[in-house]
Amino acid sequence: MKQYFLFIVFLLLSFEDIRADDLNFYDINDIYGVSIRETTSICKDTDGFIWIAARTGIIRLTNSDCRVYSLPYKSAAVVSVEVTWQQEQLFAFTNQGEIFRYNPRSDKFERYIDFPTQVNIANLWLSDLEVDQDGGLWLASSIGLYYFKDNQCSKIGQIAASVGDMTRYDDNHLIAASIEGIYLIDTERKQVELWSEDIGVAPASLLLDPAMNRLWIGTLSSGLYYFDYAAKKLHVAPVENFPQQCVKTIKLVSDSTIWCGIDGRGVWVLSRDGSRTSHIYQEEPDNPLSIGGNGVYDIYYESPGRVWVCSITGGASVAELGLPMITQIQHRINNPNSLVSNYIHDLIEDSRGQLWAGTNRGLSCWNPHTDKWTHYFEKKASEAFIVLALCEDDDGNIWVGTYAHGVYVIDGKRPAILAHHTRPTGILAKTGFVFDILKDANGNMWIAGMNGEILMYERRTREFKTYPAEPVYAMDEWGDRTLILACNYGLLTLDKETKERTVLLTDNMIQDIAVVQDKIWAGSNGGGLLSYNIRTHETEKYDTRHGIISNYVNSILYADGYLWLGTDNGLCRFNTIDKTITAYPFPMIISGASYTSDACFWLHNGMSAWGTSNGIIMLDPKSLSQQKATGRIYIQDLLLSGRSIREYPDLLPDIPLDSISDITLNHSQNNVTLNILPLGNYSSTARFSWKMQGFDDDWSDPTDRSVINYTNLNPGVYLLSIRLYNHDLISERILTIRITPPFWATWWFRLGCILFAGWLLYFLLRFYINRLNQQHAEDKLRFFTTTAHDLRTALTLIKAPIEELNQSGSISEHDRQHLHLAVKQIQQLTSVATQLMNFQKTDMGKEQFRPVMSDVVTLVGNRVSMFESIAASKHINIAYDYDADSYLTAIDIGMMERVIDNLLSNAVKYSHEQSVVEVHFKSNENEWRLSVIDYGIGISHKAQGKLFHEFYRGENAINAKIVGSGIGLAMSKILINLHGGKISVKSEENMGSTFEIIVPRRKKQVHKDADKQASILQDDPAGDNGTGEMRILIVEDNNELRNFMTRSLGKHFRVATATDGVEAWEYIRQEIPDLIVSDILMPRMDGLELCRLVKSTFDTSHIPIILLTALSEKTDELHGLGLGADDYMTKPFDMETLTQRIISIIRNRRITGKRFISAGSFTEAKGKDGEAVNVLNDAFVKQSLEVVMRHLDDTSFGKEEFAREMGISTSLLFKKMKALTGMSVVDFIRSVRMEHAMKLINEKRYSVSEIADRCGFSSIGYFSTVFKKHFGKSPTDFTS
Repeated sequence: MKQYFLFIVFLLLSFEDIRADDLNFYDINDIYGVSIRETTSICKDTDGFIWIAARTGIIRLTNSDCRVYSLPYKSAAVVSVEVTWQQEQLFAFTNQGEIFRYNPRSDKFERYIDFPTQVNIANLWLSDLEVDQDGGLWLASSIGLYYFKDNQCSKIGQIAASVGDMTRYDDNHLIAASIEGIYLIDTERKQVELWSEDIGVAPASLLLDPAMNRLWIGTLSSGLYYFDYAAKKLHVAPVENFPQQCVKTIKLVSDSTIWCGIDGRGVWVLSRDGSRTSHIYQEEPDNPLSIGGNGVYDIYYESPGRVWVCSITGGASVAELGLPMITQIQHRINNPNSLVSNYIHDLIEDSRGQLWAGTNRGLSCWNPHTDKWTHYFEKKASEAFIVLALCEDDDGNIWVGTYAHGVYVIDGKRPAILAHHTRPTGILAKTGFVFDILKDANGNMWIAGMNGEILMYERRTREFKTYPAEPVYAMDEWGDRTLILACNYGLLTLDKETKERTVLLTDNMIQDIAVVQDKIWAGSNGGGLLSYNIRTHETEKYDTRHGIISNYVNSILYADGYLWLGTDNGLCRFNTIDKTITAYPFPMIISGASYTSDACFWLHNGMSAWGTSNGIIMLDPKSLSQQKATGRIYIQDLLLSGRSIREYPDLLPDIPLDSISDITLNHSQNNVTLNILPLGNYSSTARFSWKMQGFDDDWSDPTDRSVINYTNLNPGVYLLSIRLYNHDLISERILTIRITPPFWATWWFRLGCILFAGWLLYFLLRFYINRLNQQHAEDKLRFFTTTAHDLRTALTLIKAPIEELNQSGSISEHDRQHLHLAVKQIQQLTSVATQLMNFQKTDMGKEQFRPVMSDVVTLVGNRVSMFESIAASKHINIAYDYDADSYLTAIDIGMMERVIDNLLSNAVKYSHEQSVVEVHFKSNENEWRLSVIDYGIGISHKAQGKLFHEFYRGENAINAKIVGSGIGLAMSKILINLHGGKISVKSEENMGSTFEIIVPRRKKQVHKDADKQASILQDDPAGDNGTGEMRILIVEDNNELRNFMTRSLGKHFRVATATDGVEAWEYIRQEIPDLIVSDILMPRMDGLELCRLVKSTFDTSHIPIILLTALSEKTDELHGLGLGADDYMTKPFDMETLTQRIISIIRNRRITGKRFISAGSFTEAKGKDGEAVNVLNDAFVKQSLEVVMRHLDDTSFGKEEFAREMGISTSLLFKKMKALTGMSVVDFIRSVRMEHAMKLINEKRYSVSEIADRCGFSSIGYFSTVFKKHFGKSPTDFTS
């Protein structure tokens, strides 16, 4: 019992510095696999992240994650960077005054203030930054104290010297220190109170200790001071031998100590009153667990027991305080009195209290009495002498199993080897690789390994016995006769007496076993913890899904109902009763260790010893903290098809990503990847499990993978539940993900499609019905049109012989009246047929709508004038009244004339004789109305509803025997609709009818085709100065019609007028107009007599004449044409038609003029077109041609000579020549010569020069030019 007590005492004394004072500092570069050295500042935020500042960026740490953030430096000349967490904001700032703020939404540091720019001072040093409750920044700098808020920077107080540091006094006050004094700053009032002036030292760091009324001041080069602010006195720290160097940081780490970071001298731990130094932590080259560098710039104490140290040369490191009774034994570099190697394969404590350890480099034995280490097989280290198994026999000797070197027996009392059983000879010839040695209850030694037989050294006989070979890793005993073997393929038993083997478990590599009553607990390589009941043969398995920290269980110890499991990822405890599991996230010595196979042992003092890959850990399991793991799930990032959600401002509201619980995505963002982190107090074995409701059926297996990925999510609402496990549930979080469907998959779109489909079906059905009706109507219209065409042909054939009979002198006057009646009916039928054909053209949409600006008042008046003669034949008077002298609007003149003509025609047709037809025109700014009122037969109410349908006629009209087609009003409605207007009727049978059209006013420019006639005239001039110079004589006794024609034709020609034939003949003899338009029925001299005079007089015979009449008799038309009239038009006529007739006559005259030169006479030239020929004109043309032919070779022959030969004046010659040929006199002579020249060329008897001479050209060059202009080619082209 005494030696056990001594062991504990020696253990505690020998390793006291390890347990309590000699802290292990773990380098974050080794923990997280990074390489960051120049660290200067550290803080922690409310989420639990540790932030460390370095010149290369800001490092963010959790237990399992490291992330580096770059800073958008303006200048690369940065000496140091500091980071601070205040008022729920994270700031980083450089010594040059660049201040950055962390934006959690974008997960980036953003430039916040450029302090030098704010104060307009380039070179300054920013030493500290504090944030008040209003979000304002207090800046301690080399140029004094400044305050920044709302982009305004102002100096506070009269502090002229450099402010070395600041610290918080309370919520509304700060303490600042400079060489000139110590100041209390009121952050609300922005006032500065001087506490102590001229302290005489340059402050570098401050620490406020309110419990002792002290302000600790670390100086730049004068060591450590404290200011008693109760007594307002400055004191030098009483500690002895404190370095007179820069104290970069001072932190209160516990209730009894303050830690000082000194640039170049490491960490000095002082008592709270500063009277003594309790420890100094400095860089030790031979100790990898010392601080990384002596230039300590910052210290941060993290509750409940971690201290972080930032070194300017060695990076950041972390140590743990207040550890339970844990001892870590390691190899010390260049220290022979330490463990020979850190990789431990097996260890035992012998009966004398000595600790034996088998390592990768031999065997080490530690004597706690002398605190000395003894090493065995040091000379064999070059041979990779590996000790795998240790066991003490009943004689106190140590049996040592090696890898490939057999078994050694060492004297336990002195360092001597008693025996060596090796491979070449002896019983261990095939068992050189020894993995385990076991002493059974009888004191016999069992030896087993990967190769060879199992051996048993019997203590009684001192001899070896052999058993069948098995690949054994570990052994244990169950009862007196049974040995349990852990093999590389499973678990089996071996009967000591019969040597019979029984396989219990397969498909598992067993690393270690513990037999507890009838149960075998086996640690497997990848299969977790296995349980086998020897009696019931029941098997159980526990792995990471149940809370085991790793599936690689390498070593097992049992005590008091608990299994202590050493894994490759730390230590945990398994309760064999309720099957609960306890993991130990702290301390890092045990949580981060990798425990080796079958390397554990209960010491006599109740502590346990464990072999790891980094030395020996001895601990009292009862002293380990049972602190429950806590934490939460942090959303680091959310990726949509590989792009961070932070790149979609419309998706992420102005809050940190970790704060969202509901997110809505569109259908193209259905590939979701979630990056998560565990935060809090948990072991390294924390695992995630998740399930997406609506997508997953079960929870995923717990894993340390922190990436959750879902692809091709269909539109819908998903609840993603995420759980964080240690061995128990630590935290759970739910994220709602809404995937909106594309518009074509929404209910309203589908409803719209259904409605659209229904509407389309309805439309197609209606379209089909309408198309069918339209087809029937078209067929009907086509039938009537074809019938009308055939009818007109038949009527023509009927009309011709009737007219011949009418002209015959052998028929009586009574028969002639019958023939006259037949002709009249034929004309009416012809008119009906013509209406049918016109209606087809309008109804089929072949007629284009061409609106032009026109005076409707005048247009209506002209149409009324056209019908006056027809109305007069029935003794009907047409009365026209209007409310405006002129009304300009855009209409299609031709269409509107047809509408008005139809209304007037119907009014006259259905009116009684001796009645009146009233025409009323009314207008306003927006529309105009035209009413046509008759007092005729009227229309029944029943018929009015169908009146505007094609082919419909009222019964009373049919009964009245009045001829009609029934399409005039239908066509009128179509034409009015094209104008955007409407037509209506009011009527009472036998009382008359009122037809009214209402047309909106249009202020539209003339249609592009409206001036087509004018363009034709301009392109084809009739005179020297163009068509506009042609003189047209209008002879009409009706004043309104004459004025209307004057205005219409005056747009294109020079117009003269005469009221009768006498006045016209006087004008013609004096002025000789270019064309005459004359009415037939006129007083004094009618149109026929005027036509005879014009055509029978030589000076005027060339003038074209168009006759106008309201007479419909064919004999009148033939009479006029027989007198030489060029055309004949019946009233009412269309002005466009009249204009086109004039243009046509002019064009035909030109064409005929070109023909006659080659034909030789006007008769032959015009006869080709079947046109009538005037004898005087023909004689004139023949004479002209003969005169020119007689003078072909006369180069002096010109227009004066030509007129003299013709016997007329030059002016008359010009007018007749121009009218008959369309050419001037000179052009006529030239054309005759060119035609003769072509004739001579074709004869091929003369040269070009001879032809030119014969045709009256003295210059061959001029002849060639004129010839080429006339024919398009030169004479030589034709001769060659």
